[in-house]
Amino acid sequence: MWRRLGTGLAVLVLGTGVTPAPAAAAPAGSVDAYLRQRMAELRVPGLAYAVVRGGTVAARGTWGVDGDGRPVTGHTPFVIGSTAKSFTALAVMRLVEDGRIGLDDPARRHLPWLRLADEGVAARVTVRQLLTHTSGLPGAATRGHTDRYDESPGGLAESVRALETLAPVGEPGGPYDYSDANYMILGALVEAVTGEAFGAYLRRTVLDPLGMADSATTAAEAEAVGLAPGFRYWFGHPRRFAVPFDTSGVCYGFLAASLDDLTRYATAQLDGGGGVLSPAGTATLHTGQVPTAGRGSYGFGWRDSRLGGDGGARVVWHAGATASSFSHIVLVPDSDLAVVVLANAYHVALDGPLTSLAFDTVRLLRGEEPDPAPADATLGALRTALLAVAAVLAVLVAWSVRAAVRAGARGRSRRRRLAGAAAWVAGCAAVAATAGWLLPSFWDGAGLAQVLLFAPDVGHTAVAVVVLAVPLAGLRVVVAARG
Repeated sequence: MWRRLGTGLAVLVLGTGVTPAPAAAAPAGSVDAYLRQRMAELRVPGLAYAVVRGGTVAARGTWGVDGDGRPVTGHTPFVIGSTAKSFTALAVMRLVEDGRIGLDDPARRHLPWLRLADEGVAARVTVRQLLTHTSGLPGAATRGHTDRYDESPGGLAESVRALETLAPVGEPGGPYDYSDANYMILGALVEAVTGEAFGAYLRRTVLDPLGMADSATTAAEAEAVGLAPGFRYWFGHPRRFAVPFDTSGVCYGFLAASLDDLTRYATAQLDGGGGVLSPAGTATLHTGQVPTAGRGSYGFGWRDSRLGGDGGARVVWHAGATASSFSHIVLVPDSDLAVVVLANAYHVALDGPLTSLAFDTVRLLRGEEPDPAPADATLGALRTALLAVAAVLAVLVAWSVRAAVRAGARGRSRRRRLAGAAAWVAGCAAVAATAGWLLPSFWDGAGLAQVLLFAPDVGHTAVAVVVLAVPLAGLRVVVAARG
């Protein structure tokens, strides 16, 4: 899981203008109608939402089907992506309140085997800096370290040990840079301090006390609660995507929970911790600590922003996505209001539209107009360009096959033929490198493997370009050799 739902998204979905004064709250029916409409427009197979106001569920809706064709209900579990970071921060804060760790403790005080490519950073980085993404660890370089789908015991610790090759891009305590690696380390730190698997500690101290009966932190639990596959979009159409449960990634993105579970969790957040954390500790989690590149700031596992700009309502929120699921929790503390939205489909180009669903629900409840974010047009244009290149390469491959079959001994001199073949090889190599390496690296530093996972239509089109470019170069060499 590389960096997503990042700093620029707050500007995209929260807006830049001043929010008008709240009008009469919208009836729940208008929220239902709006979300149903957006669900159809985005072709989401299954969606669930809830509104919590004053400690009670004021509105709720579940529509569509899960990846196994069963109707979505309040008990249907979803993998919640980076929203899980708020749970990890809560687990860490419990240990802080118990006096077992300190926010400004070096991580190595509790995790002495922690290694990074920069020994100095590994020795100095603190718990607070990991919580706020100010450790100096890069978001982009975590590719290959996340989305491991590792169910083995000790998988989390192994994933953190693999960070010994990860080169920091800044000093601890520097600017905010969202990175799953921070919460991987925090998860391993919880295991080291408690002597329990991270999921087991989370269940004992948070999930069970809150009555989150449909949640899962292991593959066995996922099977027991009926976690179904989600969907990925291919050229705008959702397709079922089944992968193993990722026990090693629960701390940063692979916790599973149902709408009813997250409704209880959101209620506890509004209620000063709901008994699993003190009100002061909960307020600390919610309070922005460091500014992000967009509007607002990042606290401990939560974003702290204003809806619609500086004059809007304060919202404490976190969204998250895996390759085939999406979640979003928005708290409006001053209104004692929370909104939960879950979807069982994802494509990175739809990050903005999916994130808008919960924000627009808050807007509707405040008597304001929804402001849905558009899909990422850049990715659509990139996919179209790659398709065009692949089509041209396919024609050239067919033409080169014909030329290779018909080539004879006569024609240009051998030197000119070889020079022409070298130009073809260089051109094909440049096209393959651009499609398979350069373009994915520009996309927040993600590699081709991550593009294939989170935007499979774009990724496989890039692979098609590479696959066609390589034999084209070989065919032009054959044509040159035969004359």
